[in-house]
Amino acid sequence: MPDEPTRPRPPKPRDLDLAGAQWLGAADAPEGPQIAHVDGYIVMRHGGDPDAPPLIFDQDEWRAFQDGAANGEFNDLP
Repeated sequence: MPDEPTRPRPPKPRDLDLAGAQWLGAADAPEGPQIAHVDGYIVMRHGGDPDAPPLIFDQDEWRAFQDGAANGEFNDLP
């Protein structure tokens, strides 16, 4: 199978303005993971340490993360 050409990815913004972000997370786990949609990116943070650097995903990366979680790719992590 020939390699598919990869499209260039734009650099991720390091300075997204998160001040007005609407964070979503599980109501029964306020210190768990939280996500927000900001300027076309999905941003993930730790609810227990909201000032820690967040993870920033573009749409393709987020879909890959969701697929991996749904397929059990992270089940063996401590």
